[in-house]
Amino acid sequence: MYLKFALLSLTLCPAVTRTIAYVSVLLLLFILLPPTNFACASSKISSITIPAPTAGSCNNATSGFCNEFTGSSYKIERVKKSCKEGQGVMYLVGSCPTEKRVGTCIVYKGKNTESNYRYYSNFPGYGIKPVGGVAVAAETQCTKLKGEWIPN
Repeated sequence: MYLKFALLSLTLCPAVTRTIAYVSVLLLLFILLPPTNFACASSKISSITIPAPTAGSCNNATSGFCNEFTGSSYKIERVKKSCKEGQGVMYLVGSCPTEKRVGTCIVYKGKNTESNYRYYSNFPGYGIKPVGGVAVAAETQCTKLKGEWIPN
């Protein structure tokens, strides 16, 4: 019956012919593709990380440290003023850099004063080589701050 309808539609209208061709291709793809492929595609979506909103960051590249002000109580103008540019600190719109980062210390997690302290491979800066390495020194400081240490 389907074949009879398809042959009849070929003679009636080219638009109907195209529609039948599209539907046939879609039906064939639906039959041939295993359903597990669709599940894999959707699982990738759940792994996307959305960065926390921030009022800006104070980056001290010389000392290998950057502070992201992610808490809701922080305002852009106040964060800008807190970055002491005369001391080598630079205000950044948005998040701290990711290059050469060794870890993050989240302090006051979940509160309106939350901050992400970012540590880099040259921490604590000025040519000082911490005993045990940079990551150990940064994690030790994070522990003293009662923060949550996340290594990169």
